[in-house]
Amino acid sequence: MNGWQILRSVFVIVIVFVHTRVWAIAPEIIEAAKKEGEVVLYTTMPVAEFQIFNQTVKEKYPFLNVHHVRVNSGSQVSKVMLEHRSGKIQVDVIGNNLAAMRYFKEQNVLAKVDSAEAAQLVKGAADPDGFWAGITSEFYISAYNTKLIAQDKAPRGFDHYLDPRFKDQIGVNRGVPDGLIGMLEIRGEQKGLEYMRRLGRQGLRPVDGFSHMTNLLAAGEYPLAIFMQVSKIDAMKKRGAPVNWLPTAPTMATISCVGVTKSAAHPAAGRLLMDFYLSAEGQRALVRAGKIPARRGVKSPSEDIDRLLDSANLHVLKTEGDYSRYMNLYNEVLGIK
Repeated sequence: MNGWQILRSVFVIVIVFVHTRVWAIAPEIIEAAKKEGEVVLYTTMPVAEFQIFNQTVKEKYPFLNVHHVRVNSGSQVSKVMLEHRSGKIQVDVIGNNLAAMRYFKEQNVLAKVDSAEAAQLVKGAADPDGFWAGITSEFYISAYNTKLIAQDKAPRGFDHYLDPRFKDQIGVNRGVPDGLIGMLEIRGEQKGLEYMRRLGRQGLRPVDGFSHMTNLLAAGEYPLAIFMQVSKIDAMKKRGAPVNWLPTAPTMATISCVGVTKSAAHPAAGRLLMDFYLSAEGQRALVRAGKIPARRGVKSPSEDIDRLLDSANLHVLKTEGDYSRYMNLYNEVLGIK
C-alpha cells in the first residue's frame, strides 16, 4: 500500500454521510446567513494566507463578513475552552488540528453539521458523527537553511536531531504538540517520552507559529527547524529563500479541520463557511494560499509534495487521548511553565 492510500485509509474513522441532495447548500441556509451577515472564525492560519482564501469567499458570498482571529493551536484551545466554560462563546467556526478538534468534540463545544461536501474528502478525513471535517493535509519534515547546513549534512531522521552540533540550534513550534504525539505513536509511550526528553535537552528554541518559524529559518536565526510544516518551507523555497527540506523516516502526516460551535451566534453563516471550506472551490482557494488539500481531485501546490504523498513513508497521526495532557508534556519538554 502506498503513502497516498495510507493517507486515504489510515485516518481513524470512515466517512458515513446520509445526504441525498446535490453538492449545494440548502437555500434556506444561505438566506439565514444573509440575515446574520457575519461569522467569527478562529484559526491557526496566518493572516496573509487567510486573505487569499477569504477573497474567494467574498466572491462567492459577498454578503458574508468573516471576522478572522488568528491564534496558535494551544492558545486557541485555551481561549475557546475559557469562553465555553463561562457560557460566553464568541466564535462561530473553529479551525485547528485533529487532536484539538477531537478535544472540542469531547468537551461538547461543537455542533453536528451533516455537510454533503464532506463525502468528497479523502477517506477518513471527517468525523462520522458530523462534528468536524478536514480541510487540509500537512506533513512534518526537517527544514534547514542551505547557507548554514549542506544537504549532505542535514538530518534525515529523528535521532539525527540529537547530534551535539545542533545544540541550541533547533527551532520548533511552541504551540503544536504533534511532534511529541507522533513520537509516542511511532516509538511507544516510554521510548517516545525518553526520546522527547533527550531532544528537549538539545536546547530547543520555541517559536510562535509555523510562518514565523519559516521566516526565522530563512533569515538564519537558526540552521534547523524540526516537526516543520512542509507547505510553509516549500513555498518559501519557491520564492528563492535559502531553505530546503527533507522527509523523515517515517514522515508524520496530519489534517487540519473545521467545525461549527454548538452555541454559535451565527449558526447559518458558520455552516455556510464550513461548507465552502470543503467545496472544490474552497479547496482550490486553500491551494492558492499554499495549503495541501483534503478533497479528492484537487492537486497540492507542489510536485515534490505530491511525490511525498505517493511515497510509502507516511505515519498518519491518530492523535487519540487527552489533548491537554499532550500539551502539558510538550511544555515540559520545551521547558515552558
